[in-house]
Amino acid sequence: MSENDYIQQLKAALDTRRDWFDKTELPKFKEEFRKFHNGISTLYSLFTNKGVINEDPYKNDTMVNELSVPPAGPFNDSNKRDQLGIRLSALDNGIDFLVNFYEFSTDNFTQENLKVIIGLVKYIDWVHLTPDGINVTTQALSEVVTNMRQGITDQITAKTVTDALAMLAKSTKSIINTLKLLSGYNRELYKYDMRVNITSSMSAAEATTANIKKKINSQMRGAPFYAELVDELVKEDYSADSASLREKVLQGLTAGMQVKKNAAKEPVSFKSILIDGLNSIGIAGVNLAEIRTKISENSDLLENQKSGFWAKIKNLLAQMTNKKPDMIVYEIEYMSPEKNSIVREKVDMSRFYAMLDKKISILGAVSARGNAEKKLELMDENQLIDLLQRNIKDVDAFHKTLNGLDEYFKNAADKDSRQRVKGIKPELSALKNSIAKASDKLRDYHARYQEQEQFKKLGIDIYG
Repeated sequence: MSENDYIQQLKAALDTRRDWFDKTELPKFKEEFRKFHNGISTLYSLFTNKGVINEDPYKNDTMVNELSVPPAGPFNDSNKRDQLGIRLSALDNGIDFLVNFYEFSTDNFTQENLKVIIGLVKYIDWVHLTPDGINVTTQALSEVVTNMRQGITDQITAKTVTDALAMLAKSTKSIINTLKLLSGYNRELYKYDMRVNITSSMSAAEATTANIKKKINSQMRGAPFYAELVDELVKEDYSADSASLREKVLQGLTAGMQVKKNAAKEPVSFKSILIDGLNSIGIAGVNLAEIRTKISENSDLLENQKSGFWAKIKNLLAQMTNKKPDMIVYEIEYMSPEKNSIVREKVDMSRFYAMLDKKISILGAVSARGNAEKKLELMDENQLIDLLQRNIKDVDAFHKTLNGLDEYFKNAADKDSRQRVKGIKPELSALKNSIAKASDKLRDYHARYQEQEQFKKLGIDIYG
């Protein structure tokens, strides 16, 4: 094979590989990063709500406009919770930028950018989250997870943490594999550029690493010099093993590719965005379970405050005779942003508990992995939209009622009992955050779908 023939074959192989990445692999790659981001967001939300790490006060004010890896230096045990909160928040924001603002094209995954992305993915060793992990952040987070699991009493939280960690470990392996493929493509592209611009006119005697480096510095100012890749190029083009090495390169550029000619194109699906939205609203189940415990205790406190000695005897006798207890109804009020007015509501606590328990169970199933996730993937987009909208609406309704109950308990408690009333403001804030994230995903889905439909009308296929 002549030098010119090889360069032409190499160029064709690189073009095919690039096309395969852009149309086949990178869309899947982006969806894997969506899962990765969802896992990190889930853990950050749970850890801050449970108080095992401190929330980053500047998280929502931080504008990320380029790829960068969060600080990884050592920190003292005294500020461990602060540092973990800041670092996990920075990682969450960094992956969010990658998923929602970074262009997933082969040209954009340069070798320099790949190094930063690998740094983000490996910032915490999710595959081996152990106390003897590879860095201080992994070690500290491992300790937090262990301590949190020991203190978890509700199964929904425990399962959510376990599933999020399993998903992060699985996504890490998948992402790293794709990053290796992109790196392999970049290596061959670099050598191709060197051949076209530097070594095409060199003889075997002239093509030394030192000479090639000088020529790069003079003819391709600013271009990086990779000694390892230049050594490979010299062996592939000038050694006795040239033919076999070149054949190996060409075979490597087709590895893993399954190009189906004239195959009917599958319709583009944005189901993963909707499933991400369901995972976001599903986390609300953990917060509702925590609230359920607190308001039940607050209600008991209030009823004990109301009951005199003979009322308590009456309740005890009712329990002994299996008589239904008297209905507990609270008249609450809260501000309705939709109506821009105060809403007054009577809450039958027995009925409210039943509705709350049912919703906690549903949200636990929605946010679960494994079989539950497979069931979601089998649904069509309209079913997922309906499920997501209903749960956003339901959680928002619970948020309003619970906010009213929180104020009611604080105001109704007497002076002696007021200090024992358990507030639920942190959990209510977490619910609002889940609603906002799920709503953002729903809007993202509709925006992408409408964009696709508009381009279809123009006869343009923006998704290849």
